[in-house]
Amino acid sequence: MHPIRSASTGLALAAALALGLTGCAPGSNQHEAPLATPVTSTAADPRAELTAALEEINKQSCRFELVSAVVNAAGTLHPLNLLADMALDMGDGQTMRLLTIGDDLYLKLGGEQAGDLSDKWLYVNTSKLDDDSDLKIMADDPGNVRALIKSIVAVDRTSPGNYAGTVDYTKTAGVDSDLVRMFGDKAASVPFTATVDTEGRLTGLVIDMTTLDARIGEIKATYSDFGTPVTVRKPPANEVKDAPPELVKAFGA
Repeated sequence: MHPIRSASTGLALAAALALGLTGCAPGSNQHEAPLATPVTSTAADPRAELTAALEEINKQSCRFELVSAVVNAAGTLHPLNLLADMALDMGDGQTMRLLTIGDDLYLKLGGEQAGDLSDKWLYVNTSKLDDDSDLKIMADDPGNVRALIKSIVAVDRTSPGNYAGTVDYTKTAGVDSDLVRMFGDKAASVPFTATVDTEGRLTGLVIDMTTLDARIGEIKATYSDFGTPVTVRKPPANEVKDAPPELVKAFGA
């Protein structure tokens, strides 16, 4: 794979797993998510307002979609029940499906990358992974909210419910040192815009990766159907095998 393709795919995949999962994949759950408490903060600080909107993501289920030049993703997430169902399309026929039930992760690869693993779900016990592994998406911060908040460098309110600022992408989970070295200081100040609904919940996020390389483009995420039922079922046992250690390691385990 060409270096820029590898780097841009890595960044977009990191966004899908880290930024994208500030959102949520088709289903219905055993317990309905509680209704979100509207954010009624009178604070005029746009950082505080956006932080509150991000924190709402960990309080209920939702549906998300992420679109970029190199990775597209869609799915649902139920943080309270520790459930997630996510599908990724990395182009050139390369696909990935992730099912998460508590600490149990089932991963299915498609396309040339899958090799002889394409007919099996690959199982990973995420409780045994390093905290910064890309696969540990349902840890104590399922929406990756704390990492997002930490990565915000500056933010302004451009109009009611609309925000713009910069994030330090080197502080976002999933960005490895090779990518940071490739883009240097530019990765520490990446522009973003965000939208928040009248209930104080994040509904849109756009990361402008053109500041790193024009070929990467923008990464656009939308969040909707808050409180949607989510069901994730384990694949049949005869369709599951343990994920190869080298694959798990590739995701930062």
